[in-house]
Amino acid sequence: MSATLDKPMRAWIATGEQDRASRVRDCIADFSEGLAKRELWLFLGWRDVRKHYSRSILGPFWLTLSMGVMVGGLGVLYSEIFGQDIHDYLPFLAIGFIMWGLIGTTITGSCDIFSGAATAVRQIRMPMSVYLFQFMWKQLITFGHNFIIYIVVAMVFGIWPGLNGLLFIPALALVTLNGLFVAMILGPLCARFRDIPMIVASVIQVIFFMTPILWNASMVPNRAFFLAANPFYHFIEITRDPLLGGTGLLQNWLACIGITIVTGTVAFFFFARYRSRIAYWA
Repeated sequence: MSATLDKPMRAWIATGEQDRASRVRDCIADFSEGLAKRELWLFLGWRDVRKHYSRSILGPFWLTLSMGVMVGGLGVLYSEIFGQDIHDYLPFLAIGFIMWGLIGTTITGSCDIFSGAATAVRQIRMPMSVYLFQFMWKQLITFGHNFIIYIVVAMVFGIWPGLNGLLFIPALALVTLNGLFVAMILGPLCARFRDIPMIVASVIQVIFFMTPILWNASMVPNRAFFLAANPFYHFIEITRDPLLGGTGLLQNWLACIGITIVTGTVAFFFFARYRSRIAYWA
């Protein structure tokens, strides 16, 4: 009797393993096709930015101007509140704001990747990864416009990071990769559960004040665990410190690499599992 029951059980397990392997292969093929269509998503991402600011004189530079005014105003105000030298505090604040603009908008915007493109998802046969790449390219274009603020601040305050500034490139790559991984999770999840985007937006607002952007980590020396448990702190630090002439702490780099590996693994298998359902949820 036991042997009779074992056969169906083994067959069921084997079928499940085959389905998982098939989903993984399909997911890899999806990303391969998406990368092959890079001209498409590069164009679509650029078009999204231009469309958002159509018939505007400054175009996307309005966002840069708005952030620049905010950085200047808050820099003067909080340097007085915290008793900081404005020559040190304003560049610190500017880079933190610029990087948070990339991180925060990537997380909140990833909630609408598939639901916002529902018509195209349902009617056009195209790799789902194209929408992910298009979204991340759009975020990087916007980030490029905002990065002008750092260039202006660096010129005004005489900041020259030297060779250490090159560390910003791998740091930005880690931020971008994690943004893609988060989009692979939140995109399908928010298409299925439409309440999640509001939850994510609320959480991101709270995290902003809990991350050393307006304030310096040295102001809370007795809160080491509080900072170490905040993944956003590590990503902000590895991008900000090189632009100020430093290298970033080793613990920040190791934390970011570890987070990238874990998030990437979870995101890949999550996306492989639910990729085929996105068209029904969008």
